[in-house]
Amino acid sequence: MYNRNNNGKGGNKLPPHDSKRYKAYKVFYESNLSKFSLLDNNRSIVDKHVEMLVHSIRTKGQLMPIVVNEKLEVIEGQHRLKACEKLGIPVAYIIMNRASGKDIAMINNSQKSWNNGDYLKHFSHSSHRNNAPYRTFIKFREKYPLSFTLCLMLLNGITKSSSAEHQTFKAGKFKIHDLTTACENAEKLLELKSKAPQLVEIKKFCLAFLRIVNVPKFSFATYLKQVDKYQTKFSRCLNIEDWISTSIAVYNYKLSKNKKISIKIEGFDD
Repeated sequence: MYNRNNNGKGGNKLPPHDSKRYKAYKVFYESNLSKFSLLDNNRSIVDKHVEMLVHSIRTKGQLMPIVVNEKLEVIEGQHRLKACEKLGIPVAYIIMNRASGKDIAMINNSQKSWNNGDYLKHFSHSSHRNNAPYRTFIKFREKYPLSFTLCLMLLNGITKSSSAEHQTFKAGKFKIHDLTTACENAEKLLELKSKAPQLVEIKKFCLAFLRIVNVPKFSFATYLKQVDKYQTKFSRCLNIEDWISTSIAVYNYKLSKNKKISIKIEGFDD
């Protein structure tokens, strides 16, 4: 920890100021909070978080100023602003000139983590150049009540587990691979969910399904019937290879040889 009051005698000294690397922001205080405005593409206000900050600020004061631009649009700290509003006290703020909605995700990504819904709201806003896929995502999930991750996999056309799709989504570069196929598979997964809801909640089961759905001779009607009858056979699955091989085994169970399906799963990892 740096010691600001050591007068050069012992302790750790602050690093020398380099005007090219560091910029000091003056902290202002404002009691008329109506002067501030919230940007549409910032994340939604969470009342529970505001209440937590009310307690914290009442106890310890506002430890961090909010960040606004020269128009007093809040770039970071909207929950602190709402907490100060509830307490009826002035808010501390700093002005970051020329900051805009484009800076919101970057600033918040380095602080309190955004959840998937926060990124979705931000990048679906009209000010974002690539907002169309994010708006389609919202409509897709409204129509097909499946998990966020599963909807992302379907729209991306992904059949292998990877963190890359989430990173791309959070970077504002999300793209839809094949909307028609995504809708078709979502319909099938909802039908499976009606028969085996606990299985559709498992990501690896869904990955296995997306892997076998295009196998020659595959019949969804047959698979739905088999899963409904023999879903307990999935109980010992661990890795993705287990889920794929078990899905094939369940599909083929008690079927005639000419109706059975097969698939190679070499190099398929989770």
